[in-house]
Amino acid sequence: MTQTLCPYALTPLASGESNDEHILPVALGAPASFTVRALAAENSRMNNLIDEPTVNDPMLRFLAMSQGVVSRSGNVKAAVDGTVHGSGENVRAMFSQNGLDLKFHQPVDTDNQGRVIGVRGFGDAARQMANQIAANYAKKGIAIELGAETSQGQPQLNMRLVADMLMIRRQLFKIAYLTTVRIFGDEAITGPSGQQLRAAMMAESDEALARTKIAGAAFQPLPPGFARSARHAEHAITCAVMPSVGVVISIDLFGCFTVFAVTPAVGISADEGTGEVITIDASSSKLTSHPYLEALPGLVAASFRG
Repeated sequence: MTQTLCPYALTPLASGESNDEHILPVALGAPASFTVRALAAENSRMNNLIDEPTVNDPMLRFLAMSQGVVSRSGNVKAAVDGTVHGSGENVRAMFSQNGLDLKFHQPVDTDNQGRVIGVRGFGDAARQMANQIAANYAKKGIAIELGAETSQGQPQLNMRLVADMLMIRRQLFKIAYLTTVRIFGDEAITGPSGQQLRAAMMAESDEALARTKIAGAAFQPLPPGFARSARHAEHAITCAVMPSVGVVISIDLFGCFTVFAVTPAVGISADEGTGEVITIDASSSKLTSHPYLEALPGLVAASFRG
């Protein structure tokens, strides 16, 4: 169906500059072409409000990194903060497909006059940094003597992955809403379905989400007949008009984070059963799409196998 309205401002796209709004962020493995149109200013606002916080969420970044997701800036890396057991010194671990890079938050110690009295690092990093500091001082005509090295074999690091589940839930509802816009166009924006999904997307607490009166559940197993991620490198989306039920949407992100929502089909003129089942291979950004009724027998069979 045709989309002529901005999904956020609810005004005509022709009323201002518009661009592509990604239904699912590229940094989570979606293809760059998986978009709807939105006013540029609203697109930027929603990016700052929801997309950036979620794609930079430590848990989501770690999942994206582990599955080989490539964003517009290259292979996704995940930073995890921690401490050295015993000393409590703050460290940061940068995980990538190529390995692990460890660094101290404050690798240089200085005295009360600002002079360097010690450096620390993992592996050869401390010696390399000390040599660089000595070279920098030499350029100023100051000769410094490097002291003796001390090392701690196999230090124990305390690290913790955290996730902002409320923000991830908002992202899931954003994906759900934009999917309905992709399929049903303006009717998904102007009707009660769009109103409920936008409210759920903006809900910053459990209480605020309850006030939207949207039916469904987040972070729970999906019911039979809805696409589920077959592996952690896959996202699965189902959206369809169901008889006597309404517009039903499910999102399964990395096989870890799910949302299932039911909204009114009032104002949506599509035939019952109209919808789409989408799977995205996050490691290759390959999208596969099938009409809902065509995919339904396989979804039901998979549910019984599961």
